[in-house]
Amino acid sequence: MKNTFKHNSMALLLAILVSAPAAGETFDLLVDSAKTWQSFDTNRWRFVNGELLGSTAKLDGEITDPEASTFLVSNGTYSDDFIVSIDLTFEQGRYLGVYLDFGQDSQTGIWMASGHALDPDAPDNEVERGYIKTVEKGFWIVRATGELVIEKGRRIKLGFSRRDDTYSLWNDGKLIAVYQKKGGYPAGPLQLRLTNSVVRIHQLQVRTGKGRQSRSN
Repeated sequence: MKNTFKHNSMALLLAILVSAPAAGETFDLLVDSAKTWQSFDTNRWRFVNGELLGSTAKLDGEITDPEASTFLVSNGTYSDDFIVSIDLTFEQGRYLGVYLDFGQDSQTGIWMASGHALDPDAPDNEVERGYIKTVEKGFWIVRATGELVIEKGRRIKLGFSRRDDTYSLWNDGKLIAVYQKKGGYPAGPLQLRLTNSVVRIHQLQVRTGKGRQSRSN
């Protein structure tokens, strides 16, 4: 029993050391929203009492339907290690994508996301999954997935991190997916994408490691 506990503790410590950046600055992205975010659709995103409320026009649209998705693009670009920490409650749906190093011009890069809701007729043994996805040369590729636990109306924590060339996805403090890309991707502005969902974001912070934050004009 003691050996098993020791082994599990060491494994958890190793996962944290591998995935978490060194101490650095912390940026609160729910403060001074006019400077933090480039521009956004106030019909879809609203800052109310220190929280960010997001909703899509449709809750059952096709993924390619513009009314089924909405984006929020940050002014912040993080040139090195960082962790994005989000405390949120899904009121409808359960898809929130976080684009970490995605280039709008090249349409290449990486993002991580909570899962799309399972179909009502999904098999009993099918579990919801979060995933890490890349776009390269026009192809969308799922690189890593992990079991996700999301309940409508329950506050959860999602984490998205980059350390060197390793990208990781966390669900309530548990590491669920990891993807390594030699050399990583060029830094791009942090972006949120909501699809077929209504979400209340209670906290949204970025903690940097040895890198520095830069802001676009």
